[in-house]
Amino acid sequence: MRLEIHQLSKTFDGQAALDRLDYSLDDGHTLAVIGPSGGGKSTLLRLLAGLDLPTSGTIRLNGERLPDDERRLAAYRRTVGTVFQAFNLFPHLDALANIALPLEVVHRLERSAARDRAHETLRRFRLDDHAHKRPAELSGGQRQRVAIARAIAIRPRLLFFDEPTSALDPEMTAEVLDLIRELRDEGLEFVCVTHEMGFARVVADQVLFLADGRAVEAGPAASFFANPQTPAARSFLERILKY
Repeated sequence: MRLEIHQLSKTFDGQAALDRLDYSLDDGHTLAVIGPSGGGKSTLLRLLAGLDLPTSGTIRLNGERLPDDERRLAAYRRTVGTVFQAFNLFPHLDALANIALPLEVVHRLERSAARDRAHETLRRFRLDDHAHKRPAELSGGQRQRVAIARAIAIRPRLLFFDEPTSALDPEMTAEVLDLIRELRDEGLEFVCVTHEMGFARVVADQVLFLADGRAVEAGPAASFFANPQTPAARSFLERILKY
């Protein structure tokens, strides 16, 4: 994965969520985006995933500039998968249909092919026993695993995770993080916004530390966690890892 972000800004009601952000990643497999709340992490992820347009600036992914019009942006979104902290499952559909429906409607698969792929994906993630349960009948960890399965089922070139464990208790958090680590070990590339520092240290090969809408520090995960170079990053890690 090659990523080039140049002077990226995003404002909401006159307030800058991202402020002329510059960042370059020449060769990364998994990128963890970390930092204090309100620093712009989720805003950046939405822009990378094509869910929103920047106010100004550019993003290049693997040498290609992300589109700046909705028609081409919709085509780009069909090539990537996004997993949200709130699961975003359809409450009236069972797990199987939650995975199959986007394959039919967005990716134009025949109904039988979509359901076959959904079944295959549920089996892969050890969820086949829950295929006909609605989200309300699943645990939080199971709901997030279904959401990840839905993102994987489209066979994306890249995955985006937006704090995928923030709504989960510790046991369910471990369950979901183990699954994401399995995906990493299988070679899937992803960008993950996370507040789980232990997970970021183990799974990510690169880290981007954001604060106040800007890139404060970036580099290999091992060196970042062992020896952060900026006062802001050191202070953040000291607070987060204190207990």
